Amino acid sequence: MITNFYTPPEKIGREILRIEGKEAKHVLSVIRCGCGDEIDVVDGCGTKYRVLIEEVSRDFLEGRILSRTERENEPKCHLTLAQAICRKERMDFLIEKATEIGVSSIIPILTERNLIKVGGVASGKRKIERWRRLAIASMKQSLRTVLPEIQDITHFDQLLSRIKDFDVCLIASLNKDSKSIRECEQLKAKLKNLLLIVGPEAGFSEEELTKAKSQGGLPISLGSRRLRTETAGIIFSSLVLHQINDLG
Repeated sequence: MITNFYTPPEKIGREILRIEGKEAKHVLSVIRCGCGDEIDVVDGCGTKYRVLIEEVSRDFLEGRILSRTERENEPKCHLTLAQAICRKERMDFLIEKATEIGVSSIIPILTERNLIKVGGVASGKRKIERWRRLAIASMKQSLRTVLPEIQDITHFDQLLSRIKDFDVCLIASLNKDSKSIRECEQLKAKLKNLLLIVGPEAGFSEEELTKAKSQGGLPISLGSRRLRTETAGIIFSSLVLHQINDLG
C-alpha cells in the first residue's frame, strides 16, 4: 500500500531529511523500512519528498532527498471551513474527513446556539493539539501534501470581520429562501480563497445570519433535511469542491 510519512519543515535540509519520534518508529518498526529503502515524506506545506534512508537509530532516521513533488493531490482553491464545535467524537470525525476531502484550513467556531462548552484556554489548546494530530494522520492516509491549519477557537462575531479576506463566503442556512450550490453564480468564477461557515444543528440565529449577510456572506441550502453539524461540514465542503471541479 502506498504510504506517505510526515516530518515538519524544520527537519528538512537541502539534501537531508530527518524523521523523529513516533513517526520514525512507525517507519522502522511497523512498516519495517531500513537503510537502503526509499520512502515518500510530506512536509505539510505542499511538498512531497522521495527519500533514500541512509541512517537509522532508535528514535530517528535520516535520508537523502532524491526528488521533490509540489502540491500533489491538492485542490487549486484554498478552502477554509469555519465549523461549529460539536461533541468530541463527532468533531474528531469532522477533522479527519474534512482533511481527506481537501479542506485547507479549519476554524472551530462558537455560536449563539452552540451546546458544547470549550472550557478555559488550556482546554482549548489541548483540543487544538488533538485535532492537529488527527489532521496529520488523515493527510498521510489521503496522500495529501498540505496539512490543514487548525486555527484557534473563534467566536462567530470575531469570524465576521475576516469574511472580507476571502473571495467568496458561503453560509449553510436552514432558511427556505437560501440558494442551492448549483444556483450560486459566485462559484463559477475562478476562486483562490473560499470560506464556508457551518453552524450547530439548530442553525444560526436570525441576528447572526443578518450580520453575516451584511459582511457579504451568502446563505446556501444543503437540502430539505436537517443534518448534524459534522455531516453538514463534510457535505458542504464536498459539494463546493465538486462544483468548482476540484473533487471528482
